Amino acid sequence: MFVGEPPRVPEDGVPIPELPDAVAPGLSDLELVADIWAADAREARHAAERAQAIAALARRRSIERDRDFGPLGGPGLDSRLRRSPVLAQVSETFVSELALIRGCTEAEAESLAVESILLTTLLVGTWSALYAGEIDVRKMRALVDLLGTAKPAVVAEVEQRVLPHTGRLTVPQLRHRVRRALARLDAEALDRRREKAARRADVTTRPTGDGMSQLLIDLPIHQAAACADAVDQYAQMLRADGDRRPIGVIRASVAADLILRPWDTSRPAVTAQLVVHAPLRSLHEPDRTGATSQPAAEVAGEIVTAAQCRELLRELELLGVGASPAGGSVQVAIGDPVRGRLLAVATRNELRRAAGNRRRRTRRRGSVRTRSQATTSDDSGGGTTPGTGTGTGTGTDTGTGTGLDTGAGLGPPTATAAYRPTPSQNRFVRVRDRHCRMPGCRRRAARCDIDHGVAHADGGPTACWNLCCLCRRHHRIKTFARGWRFDLLDDSRLVVRTPSGVSRATRPPGWCYDPEPDPPWLDEEHPPDQLRC
Repeated sequence: MFVGEPPRVPEDGVPIPELPDAVAPGLSDLELVADIWAADAREARHAAERAQAIAALARRRSIERDRDFGPLGGPGLDSRLRRSPVLAQVSETFVSELALIRGCTEAEAESLAVESILLTTLLVGTWSALYAGEIDVRKMRALVDLLGTAKPAVVAEVEQRVLPHTGRLTVPQLRHRVRRALARLDAEALDRRREKAARRADVTTRPTGDGMSQLLIDLPIHQAAACADAVDQYAQMLRADGDRRPIGVIRASVAADLILRPWDTSRPAVTAQLVVHAPLRSLHEPDRTGATSQPAAEVAGEIVTAAQCRELLRELELLGVGASPAGGSVQVAIGDPVRGRLLAVATRNELRRAAGNRRRRTRRRGSVRTRSQATTSDDSGGGTTPGTGTGTGTGTDTGTGTGLDTGAGLGPPTATAAYRPTPSQNRFVRVRDRHCRMPGCRRRAARCDIDHGVAHADGGPTACWNLCCLCRRHHRIKTFARGWRFDLLDDSRLVVRTPSGVSRATRPPGWCYDPEPDPPWLDEEHPPDQLRC
């Protein structure tokens, strides 16, 4: 719109976005403060209403539903030990259903389910204060965290002492006051909370979003302090020996060496697995002008830049896609550059056999001389050049012209009549899916089952289009849980429908996250347009 031009009237059905400056223009300072308080109160009431709805839905998903799983379909040892006692009377499938309803991770859904049940059963006073807007969500979660394992009588007394004063307390001050009250009224509650945390101890990673990741280890206070001090002392020794890196970088390097211990050959050999997905264009150094952008890569399921991927592969001596490391493998995934779908997975030797040889014969002075030249495929961005990716053919040689042997070509593994997938199918499906296909689940493919979309017993073929990765938890839900529906479509999308009627869909990651320009050969491959002159 040009200066002086009248504003255009939006068409019917086109949403008109609200702008921040147009919501509440010209308010005084006091009015702005009142809006902040009112927004906090509305957020608190919405959180209380959500907790009530989640708790009501949880009561409808009772533990009786899990009897459908039978003696062989129950959760494993780790799942049973890590399950919160608050969810003891709730079906195991409820957390997965809540995660799909809210579009969040199952860890967040479990935390929200526990919080909602505690608020509506044990901490009713806290729920009432939250509904009335007397406390905000942050303070409510501090109370749930500290009082969730206390006795009902103790909870009622602590709420009576603390809730009238929460308005003038910060969250740390509130936690400090509740801890002091618990230590006097119910010291065993703090011990039970510590024992609960010890049962849930684990080693996890938390990506920071900048190409780095945090390694988190849950330990008792004294062990964590001892480990941190030992790492610091080793780092100070290196600094004294002349290491001029920042002390934090030295500590991180020392901690990694103490865990991996590359110098120790006395222990049983353990090969750490690191999965890297990188388009071939990411492996080449960019041109100096920087005109051509390079696609991102994935390391352990996290997005990294092409430069960081090359740095990692150079450190592993794999930048040239050369020989495999000890105990590892190098596989080339060939994808469709237009649709982003995986076409084939092959090792370097399989690529050579599939490409075949280009043989040209020329007749000179009545003799025949053969010159061989290996064909190549261009897999920039995960694609294939037409004629070299999936085709099959044979060459002819009359002795006077040229003959072309394109080799066997590459494509998805063929179907098998057996129930268990073949090794080539296993490899293809895991590379295609990369993690559990349940919406929101990120368990890596190496820890997943290969499941039939249509059950093999119901006539479903053991073919790649009918197979997908599901972790054991979601595999059991698909097979045994009442009211769930899993549909694996021909285009590899997995549609999951919960008993409450919510549907979510996932598709294999692929490489075409954003629209890419059409390759120059696309028009040549398409059939001619009959309406174009």
